[in-house]
Amino acid sequence: MSNRNLGQRIRRVFLWTMVVSFCLAAAAGIMVLLGISFDETGAQVLATTVTVGLFSLAMLCCGAVFTRPSRIVGIGGVLISLLTLCWSIFMIWSDWAPEWNTFQVLLSGITLTVAFSFASLVLASTTHRDRLIQTLIWSCLALISASVFLTLLLIWEAWWESESFPRVYGIALILAVLCGVVAPLLSSLRKRRGPAELERQSAAYVMEPSAPIDHGTLDPSLVAALEQEAAARGITAAQLVAPLLQGPR
Repeated sequence: MSNRNLGQRIRRVFLWTMVVSFCLAAAAGIMVLLGISFDETGAQVLATTVTVGLFSLAMLCCGAVFTRPSRIVGIGGVLISLLTLCWSIFMIWSDWAPEWNTFQVLLSGITLTVAFSFASLVLASTTHRDRLIQTLIWSCLALISASVFLTLLLIWEAWWESESFPRVYGIALILAVLCGVVAPLLSSLRKRRGPAELERQSAAYVMEPSAPIDHGTLDPSLVAALEQEAAARGITAAQLVAPLLQGPR
């Protein structure tokens, strides 16, 4: 089974889980508004349903990079999401009064889940990567790591009473979000380049810009689609695919 097919199946499972979970949560909310009360078990079922739906959304975000070399980020995010989900369900259905340490573990897991989900979305959204965008991506990942570290310090009440902590924490969060938003936008803008720049990019390849595509190694329908799209843009097929073959994915 190819990585693409595996990623599609995992995303389909997450999507159906989200649909079922949110439908059940919506039905329970409507029943509450109609005056139908839930006992403790019903409330636990509702909380579990909402929790599963939210963590399925996070795992769906992490699954966006399963077909890329950066899939290790998505795999790590899915594992952390599953562990945090299990811990959340354990806390929901446990009979003993949880202590603050249990909530610290939960908040730490949620922090890591959000961080991996955001990083996966940034990596999946940057389809075109030149030197500037790669710099933004690495900066975003470094800032996300710094933000997670500072958040864990805040959760576990370590070294956060300093006067400079809120400022450093806020700056790290703002810059992480900024890089995470700007990188995909620039990637989308910079991949729409003119024929002149595409000519310079494709010159680095052994294949000449005007050389025809080897039909013996590609599906004829794919070749026809590429040539049709290239003709619509006024460029060659080699110039069309050149940006997709540059930089890591």
